[in-house]
Amino acid sequence: MNMSNERVVWNTLQKELKAIIAKPEHHELVIERILVQHSAVHSACITGPDVWSFEDEVLDELSEENFRRVPKPGVNSIAWHIYHSTRIEDITLNTLVGDRPQVFDEQDWSARIGIRYRDTGNGMKDEDVRELSAAVHIASLRDYRNAVGLRTREIVMALRPGELKQKIDPSRVALIKSNNDVREEGEWLLDYWGGLNKAGIILMPATRHLIVHLNKSQRLKK
Repeated sequence: MNMSNERVVWNTLQKELKAIIAKPEHHELVIERILVQHSAVHSACITGPDVWSFEDEVLDELSEENFRRVPKPGVNSIAWHIYHSTRIEDITLNTLVGDRPQVFDEQDWSARIGIRYRDTGNGMKDEDVRELSAAVHIASLRDYRNAVGLRTREIVMALRPGELKQKIDPSRVALIKSNNDVREEGEWLLDYWGGLNKAGIILMPATRHLIVHLNKSQRLKK
């Protein structure tokens, strides 16, 4: 099956997952489906070589120049898309769903990735995007993404029946703000995340948001 067909299947499964994700009677199937959807938007090195990985399709054998390239003002690089989508997964899954510290803070990923930022990147000015794109250590960014993906899978597998229906705790949203994980220009995200339940966080930051930014990266690659 080619990549285009794989994405069609992924989107179909996402619609099916959305219909059942908050129903406790389907809990085991829901967890299985989440993990399948999630595996496609991360590298196969965290789930196994027999699993299709859209991330690997986009990023493997991508030149460093193409990874860092900022096409024009107002358009972000592939480096930014990978950083941004990974940070959002880390922030939301750990802070809002798993009630755990972010992966980013546990192993000094900022220094390893080689950047001075910790926020999601929403509202970054062009000069920030250029700085991040030029400075980021590409292999370390992908290692960080792998670590975030593995943590998400731990959190998903630990979910109990009925937990996906739980609303997001406002105190956890406040923690994101106090950590400076979003810029002032991106604070609308706090209201958005705060209005979701845990199922909504899984459906967007942990799955659909990732494929949206891989799609954008694929277009930039071409």
